[in-house]
Amino acid sequence: MTTENLKNQVDIGAGQLQEGFQHPLVEFKGTLQDYVPETVDQEGRKSRIRVNLQFGDVEAIRTREPYPFPIATLPINFSNQKNSGWGVFSESVAVLLSEDQDIKDCVGKMMHLDMEEGHVYGQDRNTGEDLVGNPWKVVELEGVVAGKAGVAIPTAKDRAKELLVGKTRAEFNKAAYADPIIRKDTSLQRAITDKSFITSLVQLGEVEEDENGVFRATGS
Repeated sequence: MTTENLKNQVDIGAGQLQEGFQHPLVEFKGTLQDYVPETVDQEGRKSRIRVNLQFGDVEAIRTREPYPFPIATLPINFSNQKNSGWGVFSESVAVLLSEDQDIKDCVGKMMHLDMEEGHVYGQDRNTGEDLVGNPWKVVELEGVVAGKAGVAIPTAKDRAKELLVGKTRAEFNKAAYADPIIRKDTSLQRAITDKSFITSLVQLGEVEEDENGVFRATGS
């Protein structure tokens, strides 16, 4: 199967969405390869802009049906309103970026996305009924995880590196094994135990050990 055929299989088009099509992915990780805006004509209504988020290296976590494909496209209608699919998505990304960054800075980075099913955007002006949708939220961006309050918190590896600086190996091990963030990451705990975590940081030039056995951030 060619790449183009694969794209045709997994791309979700405007027509499918208008017919109530639900994306098979509910939660997944993938590398954002591109974001492509397009103008979508709507019969009897003003045309609108849709942004197609294109992902590679897709790892399906929760799905409505089996999803074996390594790529995915998420089409989101562009809007300046916070209570919209694009508004919810962009707000979730914003807390994971610095103030001078935006969506273009996410290209090439791994995203962990989760569909918020049953999200209430507001109420219909005429009927008063809830306007409900299933917007996408980014809960992790290249190692930066969103906290429950929408504030970026360090990953377990970031936390371990932070704890290492200014400590000896024994002091670090004691602090790391007691840290609640690190205790949730069993693979990182193993790397600390077999010393490969510190070894990798030293080899990458991120930390160095001084004559007293204390680890310092390189260049500090």
